[in-house]
Amino acid sequence: MVETHDGTLQSDARAAIRAFILGRNLGLAPDSVTGQTSLVTSDALDSIGVLDLMMELGDRFGFEIEEDAFALAHFESIDALAAYVASRRHQA
Repeated sequence: MVETHDGTLQSDARAAIRAFILGRNLGLAPDSVTGQTSLVTSDALDSIGVLDLMMELGDRFGFEIEEDAFALAHFESIDALAAYVASRRHQA
């Protein structure tokens, strides 16, 4: 299957988010962090962790962190945040 550029960006963003969460939660089993893991209800990140994650994603994927970046809908899952990152990168 051929993956589109946006699909590749989203996949890269998903991997970066997952690695960030696992790096912050060393006792967390890697297979417990999936694309459906909520960043709102899972306790995977605290408020400082969310800020750090967004700064890292902005730096890594080359987009400005704007007010809409912190909309609750973007943090419903790793997949949702990865889709947001891919859309922001595509706009940049």
